[in-house]
Amino acid sequence: MKLSHVVASLPFLILFAFQPAAATGPDQTALAQSISTFIEGVRTSDLAKVKSTTVQGYRAGDQPKYAILSRLGQVTDVDLGDARRFSKQTIVDAEVRHANGASSWTFSIQAGSRILAAEMTSASVYGARAPATSTKTTTGGFARYHHRRYSGGQRRPVVLSCESSPSSCNQDARLVEFFYATDRNIKITNNVSTLDTNAPRSGILTYGVAGVRIPEDHEPGKIELPSEWHFLSFDYKAATDETKHFSIKRLAATSYDDWKDLVKRQADQSENRALVFVHGFNTGFEDALYRNAQIVWDLQYQGVSVLFSWSSKGKVRDYGYDQDSADIAQAEFVELLTKLHESGIEHIDIIAHSMGNRVVLPALDQLATGSSPVRVRQLVMAAPDVARDKFMIQLPLAQKIVAGSTLYASSADKALIASAELADFPRAGMVSASGPVLLPNLDTIDVTAIGDEILGLNHTVFATNRAVMDDLKLLLINGMKLPRLAQVRKFPEPPQPSTYWKYR
Repeated sequence: MKLSHVVASLPFLILFAFQPAAATGPDQTALAQSISTFIEGVRTSDLAKVKSTTVQGYRAGDQPKYAILSRLGQVTDVDLGDARRFSKQTIVDAEVRHANGASSWTFSIQAGSRILAAEMTSASVYGARAPATSTKTTTGGFARYHHRRYSGGQRRPVVLSCESSPSSCNQDARLVEFFYATDRNIKITNNVSTLDTNAPRSGILTYGVAGVRIPEDHEPGKIELPSEWHFLSFDYKAATDETKHFSIKRLAATSYDDWKDLVKRQADQSENRALVFVHGFNTGFEDALYRNAQIVWDLQYQGVSVLFSWSSKGKVRDYGYDQDSADIAQAEFVELLTKLHESGIEHIDIIAHSMGNRVVLPALDQLATGSSPVRVRQLVMAAPDVARDKFMIQLPLAQKIVAGSTLYASSADKALIASAELADFPRAGMVSASGPVLLPNLDTIDVTAIGDEILGLNHTVFATNRAVMDDLKLLLINGMKLPRLAQVRKFPEPPQPSTYWKYR
């Protein structure tokens, strides 16, 4: 996800001389943690985190958003520098390391470790290209942004616009950029995709890049789109407002060679890891783009993001067609994983939703029986629309190249219930009267308690519920094992032996 390099600044005026003071012992540890949490709150627009680290009366709305933080990524370490006392405040400098760079800050601290004011004074993004300007220098392969310093104790912010370096930033902090691979027979012109309705399945993998803007009022788990009405012979769709709705800003097909080069460049900046999302039944190409962007944004994922979009017709009545399309796409998914590995990706995480598991599991089985070195770090199977007995045969074989496996299942998923009736056999994503699927080295989580409203025909509980997204974030970003959330507990409860996990 490439985000803008614009650095704004809240004036942080120091009017008096300071006496040196040192933060020692536990206070220093608490302060470093407070600063880390604060910066993460600003980076992810998490008001709760900001409030938890600041003094009463702190005006979070006045804090600059610092768009460059999204590109810098998650905070990994905080190194406290000089501390100066002034009246009831302590002024502290901090050097902060991020997943994709570093930043420097000055903080005003009260009450031990509470933040009164904060200002970013510089930022460094690994791999960025710097234009020729007096306010931006390049050292050791990364771009450095900084403020000019003036005499008189004051500093004026220097704001760098992306217009000065369009190749190294995307001008919009809310633009999620990712890669796609698809076997749909589509043509893309002026950021608009057109499907060949006469031959919608091409059987050939094609590649491209996409950029989806996330609206300012986005709520985690949701895809905010314009209102759309269909009544009798009348169709109505409201105009897209990018401040309120998801909007596709960039969409372009590329050659495989160009795609591979772009993937390799981003992989070099993101620990050679990738998250591959495989959508489910009843999902058109644009819908898949929106869902992938929502997942990447809500997870704040900083690695290589890849959407694998197989040829679903995007209509409820075409269930049989989608089944055939999923089966056809298995070979293309093998090809994608192989080429990601060839592009330098060493750690692959996969989220497979619904019928997308019908694509993923046989593909992994094929890779597991071959000599391919492709390996998967985490395989997340959300409401898999796969026959239960078939799933129990396929997953153990796939696990030969999978380090961790997680299954989200439910007894209230209407789409899976309908699928079971059509196929006359229970699905792996269902929780039957005897319980969900249980296999060795598989973390099974029953999400029935979340309710059937969001588990309904949209069939997207894993992405539309905040708790499930929080659980996914802890798994994929933090690498945490169960239990990760307080509302997810072992079942049955002690003293009975527990066999799986359940949302409460």
